[in-house]
Amino acid sequence: MENWSVDQVCNWLRQRNLGELVPKFREEEVSGAALLALNDRMVQQLVKKIGHQAVLMDLIHKYQQQKSGLESLTYSCETASPKLPEVISGAIDRQMLNSSGPGEQKKYLCSTENAEGLIDHRVLKQKKNLKSFFARYKTLQWTSSYALPDFPYDVKCLLAEKKCPDHSMRIRIIEFLQADMTKYLQGSLYPNSQQYNIVVNALLQAYPFLDEDGNGFLLWKRALKDRFKYVRRPIEDDEQVLRNKCKFGHRRGQTRKSSFAENKPDDVQVQAEEEPVHLEGSAMDVHIKWLKQEYMKTQRNWKEVDNRMNVTIEIRRKMISDKAPLKDILRLFPFLRCPYQLFREFQLLTHTDIYKKTVEILEIYSENILSLYVVRNNPINIMLQENLKRHTEEDILKYMKMTAACLLLPDVFGDDSSLFAAVNEEVKVLTPVLEVKNPFNMNSCEFALYVEREELAQLDDCTMALAALVAAFHVFNIPRPKRIHRTLNFLESLVFEVRSP
Repeated sequence: MENWSVDQVCNWLRQRNLGELVPKFREEEVSGAALLALNDRMVQQLVKKIGHQAVLMDLIHKYQQQKSGLESLTYSCETASPKLPEVISGAIDRQMLNSSGPGEQKKYLCSTENAEGLIDHRVLKQKKNLKSFFARYKTLQWTSSYALPDFPYDVKCLLAEKKCPDHSMRIRIIEFLQADMTKYLQGSLYPNSQQYNIVVNALLQAYPFLDEDGNGFLLWKRALKDRFKYVRRPIEDDEQVLRNKCKFGHRRGQTRKSSFAENKPDDVQVQAEEEPVHLEGSAMDVHIKWLKQEYMKTQRNWKEVDNRMNVTIEIRRKMISDKAPLKDILRLFPFLRCPYQLFREFQLLTHTDIYKKTVEILEIYSENILSLYVVRNNPINIMLQENLKRHTEEDILKYMKMTAACLLLPDVFGDDSSLFAAVNEEVKVLTPVLEVKNPFNMNSCEFALYVEREELAQLDDCTMALAALVAAFHVFNIPRPKRIHRTLNFLESLVFEVRSP
């Protein structure tokens, strides 16, 4: 690839279904050597679509990893035995090693015994390295040539008619994509952002009408991520889940592994047996026990969850009004950790759809907030302006502006922003607060709601985060800090339509 001309690079892009990039690459005279020298910033300037950026960087990285791996293995095997033929010279070696029998492979790989009949452990190590390298290469290969799964007949008929699917049909499409990704990932339930981007991009390229008003990419990606979250067991203190998260590099599994290891089995058992004294009546016990068991399942009966949460709301509100510890409330009613149930509890108390109201607030006021002089030199606004230069898609620009407007609200009213959101910092306050990581990076942004310095729920975007923050104060009856009183008053006046702000 280092010796390729510009034309060869363009042909390579067409073969990888990246033909849209050919004019730009030809204009910038990107040869093979220049292609391998591209960094993230250069790719963002050359390529506008995030999906194409992900595919291109993945192809370049895989080529570099494959080349460096093959070169190191070739060198090591040659030094281990001078009789080893030079078999690893290109892409055909993988086919040769896979298709050849044991006898044929033996003559390509160095002999495992020396002249004295003893096993050469260096050679065995090289064989093991070669096997692990190709196994790793196989797991990464699907991202460059991903093909959509074969959808059921009714889904294919709907897609052939180019009709936008309804809610139930969307769920079916997402379920098939999730199952297909799990198959390619060899059972892992923790895809990375790049793999999400590639799958959603393949879906929208095959069926462009699914990209509704240019917002389809984010909506389908969010739905796919939610599906994986739904399938994964959300019990953070479950040993098997922690092992899976740590194995696949999940941030939550790595950060909590050490703390879980410090707990003794006896301590965990005592915590499980402890129950608050607020329970009354065997009927309530049955409902609460069912909710705790259902929360541990991967496939949940959400209709029955709603019914039982309605039945138990009286005992739950009594515990909250009696100032019961939050950990006891969440242990009995773990579904309050789910944003959907948190919003639903808020609606039962106030008859208001908090999420819908929050969407309207950010859409209406985001431009006005960003134009205020008081936030012009704010680090959040400076960070936003730098990131806006890297993108041209309207949906991404709108998402970034709404995120910035959300994070800048305390500064607009002169409140303490540390009581509202911890941006790329550790949460230090006990009252409800947002933890935000990489707010303007579409591939790695993270939102979470913390209460009493413990993570209550992971959230998808700034809108859900803001709604969850407002809902947490009401649902758990937590007094509002004075240093953020004006910000919360502004939001509640809009949510409850008390007055015109």
